[in-house]
Amino acid sequence: MLGAIRNIGTIAVAGILIAGCSGADFKTDHTIAHDRVKSYLAANPMLKPAITEAIGRMELRKGMTKDQIIAAWGRPAYIQRYSGQSEQWFFGCGWPHNCDTPDEDTDFPLLEEIYNSRAIFNDGKLSEWTS
Repeated sequence: MLGAIRNIGTIAVAGILIAGCSGADFKTDHTIAHDRVKSYLAANPMLKPAITEAIGRMELRKGMTKDQIIAAWGRPAYIQRYSGQSEQWFFGCGWPHNCDTPDEDTDFPLLEEIYNSRAIFNDGKLSEWTS
């Protein structure tokens, strides 16, 4: 009898935990990205219309600033700095980005082999990107 009561109690506690985890506070990568975009656009109402439109669609445009890229695509997973004012940002695998699995025979895969979404900056402005 005591074992049956314990099982019922365990099931009840598990049900409460599951119900609590599926509440309104759960956000997907997609929801987080849209919230980030809305927040940035609300805080920066004087942007050029083409930049506002691109950020709203989570797209990039040549000449965008680093803050605008973060608004559109999120923070990079890794930044590689070169001599001068050049940088290459590599974005993680969360939505809207994706990643590849490197070949199994590669001990040390290159960042370019993993991260498909990249942005290249020269003098603080976006010059090239891949998605």
